Amino acid sequence: MLVFWLVPPGLIGLYWLFWAVVAPGFGRQNGIRAWYFNVIQHGAGPWWFLTYAFVVALVVLVVDADLDPQPALTMISGLLLIGSVVMVGVYVVNEDKNVGRFYAGATTLYVHDPNQVPASVHLLADGGHRDTDGCAIKGDHDVFGCIQKADLPTAGWEPRVGSLDGARIALTRATGAQQAVSLRTETITYLNAKGDTTGAWSGVLDGTGINVPLGGVATWSGQGNATQCTFSGDYGIDRAFGGSRRNSLPNLLRERFPLIGYDMSDVWGYCDGKEPIVVIPVTMPMPWTHGTVTAPAGVITVRGDHGHVKLDYLTDVAAGTLPGPVYPKSLAALQRQQTKWVAGRENMNRNHFGFDPANSAAQTGNISEYLLRDKTTGRLQWVTPMTLRGSTSQLFVAYSITPADEVHRANLNHESVYALDDTDPRRINIDNLDADARSWLASNAGTVMSNGGKLVEFTPIDGDSWRGFVEFNGRVAYRLDISASRTVPTQLVKLDDTAPGTQPPQGPANADCGKDIAALTPAQLAQCAKVFVDELANRQAQQGPR
Repeated sequence: MLVFWLVPPGLIGLYWLFWAVVAPGFGRQNGIRAWYFNVIQHGAGPWWFLTYAFVVALVVLVVDADLDPQPALTMISGLLLIGSVVMVGVYVVNEDKNVGRFYAGATTLYVHDPNQVPASVHLLADGGHRDTDGCAIKGDHDVFGCIQKADLPTAGWEPRVGSLDGARIALTRATGAQQAVSLRTETITYLNAKGDTTGAWSGVLDGTGINVPLGGVATWSGQGNATQCTFSGDYGIDRAFGGSRRNSLPNLLRERFPLIGYDMSDVWGYCDGKEPIVVIPVTMPMPWTHGTVTAPAGVITVRGDHGHVKLDYLTDVAAGTLPGPVYPKSLAALQRQQTKWVAGRENMNRNHFGFDPANSAAQTGNISEYLLRDKTTGRLQWVTPMTLRGSTSQLFVAYSITPADEVHRANLNHESVYALDDTDPRRINIDNLDADARSWLASNAGTVMSNGGKLVEFTPIDGDSWRGFVEFNGRVAYRLDISASRTVPTQLVKLDDTAPGTQPPQGPANADCGKDIAALTPAQLAQCAKVFVDELANRQAQQGPR
């Protein structure tokens, strides 16, 4: 009977031994290590093993004719089998709830007035405990949500210089000079302006096969052609994400950093002068109650050093250390998705509590986790405007905001969910905004759309004002700033002189800016400030990155 018990662990041990000793360069043994950590050491694995053991015992006691009947042992094994199956069930049933509790502990919902919460959070607030555990309202459910008093900051975020759709096309065109090197489109990331550096999109150029390593990093300023820095000369490298055998960067990462994981959508790159640097925000499994959860683990930077790869692992990264995100976008998305738990299992399943990104075609598939820089603090944030979960409406009723420029190993960045009041003017319908923009273009710049212009990708500037882009054959030709409440005049700025269409006259709006400041109304002052800022941004974009 002991032989039967040892068959599965023996096979697992042999598999691990082969990959650890005979073929260590592939990192496959770390899969066994991760399985042991997640399932056996910190999960329901021991109960599964006991279930298996008692099943074998019953089979041997009942079926094997060479043994004398042993009713007592059979009954004991049967009872133990039932007990182990029950424990497995307890683990399985509560696993998702325990995960929800982990992420809910790092999430706070904010409302303008806790005494009159918006309809979107009633299911959490109703019956909650007032002024408890640092919360204005603490939910009374099997997963506890916390409501505090605060408003979505009005300053908003710095607008982007170009669209993701346009960046994808421009950066793809930058890869034609290197054979077997292609843009990894999932790595395209917007790097906000900082100091003398203008905002730009970047993407990692990846190699393939057993011989072609990483190609470099391509950047695009929103106008003109993309530029790139390459892994060549002093910055030569010998690994690629898409490589195989000794050219495989994933194999090397598994070897060097057991239990560390990453998602390619979190990877990004930038050029430090002529040197390309690839940044990998990473995650790790962390014990939590009767299982494990995914937690941040820092970042790994990838550099080339005279034909060899150089990896640096940073477990803690302070805000401003790197020009892009260090907190994984995939983890921020997971936290946002888990907010559906904060009013408990029943409200999540039966009443569809929670929030989701909109799925409007107006956003061209780019619907969540916008990397934006806060105008007031200068911090990078993952920002997602959200609609009601379980609804077909495209009305934004809440914003999820998570810091993106700072990470500390094993500690979640705090997610803030701002639920807008039912009368808040920033509760906009993205489809209506798209219709308003098209109507404005038809009335004020009719030839732009009639000549084949494509209106794409609205991103928030301050909640009320949004920026979209007009493209012609993959080139971003115009940017359009529009206010959902129509309190600020719509502005269309031409970025590409080769694009068809004419820009609408700006005379009336700009004429006010030459008047005495003391004579201007608040609305005129706000408009002139916007005109000057946009003109400065346009000139910097035309100069390109320095």
